[in-house]
Amino acid sequence: MSLESTLTDIVNRLRQGRFPNEQAISQGIVLRVLQELGWDTWDTTIVWPEFKTGEGRVDFALCHPPLQPADFIEVKQPGKAEESVRQALEYAFHKGVPFVVLTDGRTWSFYLPAEQGSYEDRRVHKLDLYERSPAEAAEILRRYLEHSRVASGDALETARKEYRSRNRRSQARATIPEAWRELVEKGDEDLVDLVASMVESKIGVRPDNDEVAEFLAGLGKSVIVEAAQRENPQSTRVPTRSLVPTTNAEPTRRGKLILLGKSYNYNNAKDAMVIVLRELAKDDPSFLERCSQHPDAQGRKRRYIARSPEELYPDREDLREMRETLPGGWYVATNLNNVLKKTIIKLAAEVARLSFGKDLIVEF
Repeated sequence: MSLESTLTDIVNRLRQGRFPNEQAISQGIVLRVLQELGWDTWDTTIVWPEFKTGEGRVDFALCHPPLQPADFIEVKQPGKAEESVRQALEYAFHKGVPFVVLTDGRTWSFYLPAEQGSYEDRRVHKLDLYERSPAEAAEILRRYLEHSRVASGDALETARKEYRSRNRRSQARATIPEAWRELVEKGDEDLVDLVASMVESKIGVRPDNDEVAEFLAGLGKSVIVEAAQRENPQSTRVPTRSLVPTTNAEPTRRGKLILLGKSYNYNNAKDAMVIVLRELAKDDPSFLERCSQHPDAQGRKRRYIARSPEELYPDREDLREMRETLPGGWYVATNLNNVLKKTIIKLAAEVARLSFGKDLIVEF
């Protein structure tokens, strides 16, 4: 099995919640990845588990030559990868180990502990397996962790060059508008909640989440325009007032969708979302599982399409009735802003390999 195939399988299992703790991540993800990268995971003089540093223990030391650590890997529970960065970097610094990896299975952060700056400054790269294709993720993992590159010193040299590159910050800065656009166009829950809470703190009244999400979606387009104007100051400047989306008009809730030539009326975005998911799931038993694995079908804290109400609302038992039943024992959350519901409709078309706007037409 290739590294790309292994990563595809790992991501599928991650989305299914198959790695609940550090031990499962170590055995089911880290060791599998290391083996594909050319490490002899059966030789504990090369892949040394529970390496003692004097101050504590590191989950894995990758050794070259045998018994001589070249990299440390620290494994944490899902969502907790960055909590031990200070400890891991201090262990490495005191042992003279030049490279550290922190992972919770999904995210992989690569650090140079002996360099200057904050812990964030010393992070060379952060890989999120949900956000990168298997091919992209494989390239990054090979760059820093392939056995032959670690043994030759090429991996460390590459990391140091990237750390010193003057382009890293400018590249990150240039990507801000695109990252913002993706967040607002998909109706990111955390962003919507943050804005709504700030409005409530100012005037004592909380706006409707749909209004916030739709405002942000329009604002995302404004950011792209402004970024383009900064790159080309000679371009015609759009008046500022035209960049501010209006929310005075009540957005249309009722409408009609056409799916593969068949017309359906709906009363609101929730109805449209449920119709699309149910219809596409009728003749494809694997459709909803594939939808649930799509990056846009998961928030930072919960899943939008899942096998149980608990997965839809892990921290909010009071909201678990806000769901619709789908074929095959699946559920979809309905406590979502309308922009996010539209995102789910679009990802459903993508999973079904339909052309949105042609095979699936929705009057938003």
